[in-house]
Amino acid sequence: MTTSIPVVVAGASGKTGREVGKAILTAHDMELVGAIAAHHAGAALKDIWSEPVSLIVQTNLAEIDVPYAVLVDFTEHQSSYQRVREAITRRWDIVVGTTGFTSTEREIIGSLVRQYQVGAVMIANFSLGAWVMEQLAKQASRYFQKAEILEAHADTKRDKPSGTAGRMAKILAESWEVDSKAIPIHSVRLPGMVAHQAVVFGTSGQILTLRHDVHDRTAYAQGVLASVRKVSDFRGRVVEDLAEIIDPA
Repeated sequence: MTTSIPVVVAGASGKTGREVGKAILTAHDMELVGAIAAHHAGAALKDIWSEPVSLIVQTNLAEIDVPYAVLVDFTEHQSSYQRVREAITRRWDIVVGTTGFTSTEREIIGSLVRQYQVGAVMIANFSLGAWVMEQLAKQASRYFQKAEILEAHADTKRDKPSGTAGRMAKILAESWEVDSKAIPIHSVRLPGMVAHQAVVFGTSGQILTLRHDVHDRTAYAQGVLASVRKVSDFRGRVVEDLAEIIDPA
């Protein structure tokens, strides 16, 4: 008999956390053992999700008394940073979709991951389309030497540019051996949007545009579930590329 993976979702009342959490709730090999949402603490999760789940939303990890779980975090970076550090010191594995961490914060998280020998997946975008777009951009960058990135999200997204766009700039910069700051990123924040990105390559007489649009946050669920299942395999290191999860070959 397969033992279910215990999971705690932080950001359970948020737009992405809600959809990811529902996917975890229905996954045959996972057990949702805790939910965190600072602005809904004390509420019944079933009233927020409209799903048959008997959990009360908590304020922080200290209120969740389980020996081990995978922390799935889709919140904002300031609260997430403290929560992720706490989870690691409890020797929990982490799957983080929150973006906006500074390079220093990421280095500290990486150091703690190595110290406590936990598994960590920190990926800016868990959607399959975003990962495929990265692979196509790597190929295109072999033949095109200039590109600009356009990214657009809902006006509630705080970080600008997005973590997805920042990663794309890094991928292109590595291919061209330049500083990632040399890749222009144009950001839009408007109501009605979810997550959209285009990479426009240009050369003499032609352009090539790669575009990916997320219209529903369920797009992230498949990548998150796969990461929860594999994160314990990555003891002592931080995985930042979805390829290691869905296409390890």
